[in-house]
Order: sequence, then structure tokens, then C-alpha cells
Amino acid sequence: MENSKIFVIFAMLCVVLCTASVASAHSTWIETDAMCVDLGDTVDVRLTEGHNFIGEGPPPFDVSAELVDPSGARTPLNKTGEDDLYWHSSFDADQIGLYAILGRHVDETWWKVYTGPGSRPDRPDYPYTWFPGDVNWDEIDKTNWADDWHVVRYCKPYKYSKAFVSTNCNFYGTDSAFGQPLEIIPLDDVATIGTGDFEFQVLWKGRPLPNGTIKITGTKDRETKVSAICDGEGKATLPLNSSGDWLITTSVTNDTAYWDGKYDDTLPHGDAYTGPGGFVGNDHRAALTLLQLRKYNAVAMHAEIRPGIRFSVTPTSLDFGELDPGDTSDPKTVVLQNTGSKDLLITMEVTDTNGLYSEGLYINTHYFWNEFETTVQNGNHVSLDTELRVPEDFTGSGEMQGEIIFWAEAI
Repeated sequence: MENSKIFVIFAMLCVVLCTASVASAHSTWIETDAMCVDLGDTVDVRLTEGHNFIGEGPPPFDVSAELVDPSGARTPLNKTGEDDLYWHSSFDADQIGLYAILGRHVDETWWKVYTGPGSRPDRPDYPYTWFPGDVNWDEIDKTNWADDWHVVRYCKPYKYSKAFVSTNCNFYGTDSAFGQPLEIIPLDDVATIGTGDFEFQVLWKGRPLPNGTIKITGTKDRETKVSAICDGEGKATLPLNSSGDWLITTSVTNDTAYWDGKYDDTLPHGDAYTGPGGFVGNDHRAALTLLQLRKYNAVAMHAEIRPGIRFSVTPTSLDFGELDPGDTSDPKTVVLQNTGSKDLLITMEVTDTNGLYSEGLYINTHYFWNEFETTVQNGNHVSLDTELRVPEDFTGSGEMQGEIIFWAEAI
């Protein structure tokens, strides 16, 4: 088999999903390309929100960022743009030393309501339903709700994010507080991230919260998470034993641990509920992005590819229509035409930001996309039937986009 490869991007998979109300408990964090940069570099600063260290879109509502330079001066970072994934800003790293990037995201107010198991068709075992903004309780269909339904909390989310960049790879000072209302402070050397136990401290307005109030979680990816409860000094140690980038986040340990507000016995509830009132106030969360230090040397490469591997894909986009969780779309046909002089082995790759296509795209009914490959003789074509199976537990809604990338090797 020849080593030459060529690929064609088959763009813009599109579907509209209809789902029930879901929780707003996204994390918001800062992304940069690296923590070590060269003096004079322009640093791209990106804010995104999502789950499991996977960005799903720019944070909505009130977003701002601030830069603390090596001299300690503070400068607002103005928004320079926004796309489907990020809120963008940037700065020129023209001083030697450590920069701290501080983000603030004030989200929409949310209600968390205990409605009982079976109250949500999309998640029958999940007993809570979330509602944004103002709610008219008399107009809500409570047919499947438990008799003891009640408001657990009504909160305005405040989300604070932080990241570091250094022009000399000296991270002295990262263990200091930078004045965020709720702040995660790395107490160990950030250059050692991913090599073992790492101690953090969480402070609220410069002081620790009571023992057991805050949980911190380290997330490397969807499958790699570790958590610990902060003690009376606000400290906790996470076993960050896997190399790579890590997102450290905070949350309260339970629904009775919120502190910036009060518990209100007059909140709406069902006739059978006799328990305490829910929390009304502000929900504060923090996130700290720590990137693995990377150093590199580059080798320039050049190759001239002789004609031989060439193919086309039609159509150039697929629209699976409007679907609900658990639905399977009608098949959509894709034609691969070998226009080169060699026989081709074709495989495929699926990319998206929300897991819909990477978890639900099937080829010719029986094959999950990453199990599929086909041979196309030169001068011939093959037709593929693609279908989208929306996972039962998929919680996204709105227009979902993705890409199929077809790879071809000469055989």
C-alpha cells in the first residue's frame, strides 16, 4: 500500500433537535494556545462554555475579561469577535514575566425544581427540572410532577475564570490571589501539571469558606475527572496523574451549601411538600485553566504528490432535518467517485463540538462511522447511505453542525 494520502472535507452536517428544559450548569473557562510564549507574541484569548472541558459555544449574556501584566497593572481585554465556539480577545505580550488573564461571566437566572423521578421523558430517572428567567408557575403543566415538588434554588450564576501566560516560562506568582470574588489558587508549580498530586486553595473574597462547602474537580477530558472537598483552609489536593491540559473547577458540595443569599420558605411548592425553603441568591463558580508546557523544534517538510489519488464527494452537505432525542433520521445518500488512476481505500472521520454526530452517525444501516471502510476501483464510484441516530440522553438543542472527513489511500 502506498503511503500517500489525500482527504476531502464533507462539511456542514445539520440537524435541529427538540428537547425539554435542561440545566444551565455549564462551566465557563479561558483558553489560550500555550502558557509559555515568546516576548512580543500576540496572545489569542478565548472564552467558551461547555461540559467536560469541551467547549460548546461562547458564553451568553454578560462577559468580560481583564489582564494583569507582570508589573501588576490591570487592563480590560476588549472583545474582538465571536464565533460559534468562542468569545475572542487578545493582547501583546511585550513584558518579561507572568500574565494573569481573569474572566467574568454573569449568566441568566435559573430555577432548579425538584419534580420527581419520571417527570422528564428525556431523562426519566432524573428528578430535577430547570427553568430560565421569569416563570409563570400556573401555566406550567405539572401532570407528571411529584406531589411534593418544590424549588430547590433560584440563582444568578457568577462564573470566574483564570489562566496564565509567561514570556519566560517562569511561573513565579501563580500561587497568589488576583482578587477574583471566588478564586482557585494553584499552590504547587504549574509547570508540573499532570505529573501527580497537586494542591489548590479556593478563596471567597480572600478567605476560605467553611469546611466542606466547596468541591473542586479536575477535568482532562470526558473520561478523566478527579474531585476533592476543600477543608477549613480552603485547600484540597487532586491526583492529576495524566499528562495533558487540565481544567480545574469549583462547585458547592450540595444544595444546602450555598452561601451568598438566603433560604426562603415562601418559594412555590406542591401541596405535599413540608420541607425547608429553597435557596435564593447568587451561585458563584470558578475555573482555572492549566496547560501542559510544550517545547518544540520544527523541521520543514516538502513533497510533490504525483497525480493518482483523486476523488470527489457529492453532495457537499447533508440536512437530517428536525429530530428528537431517540429519533433516527431518513437515510441520506453520499456518492464517492474515484477520478484518479489508482484504486482507493476510503475511511472516514466525524468531527463536531457536541457529540451528536460522533456518537450517532451510521453508514449503510449496520456500520458505526468509525467501523466503516470501502474500496473504490479507479474510474468507479460507490454510494453510501448515512443516517443519524440521536442518543436518547442527548441534551443539546437547536441547530447542530459537524463534518465528515473522507480519507483515501492508494492500494
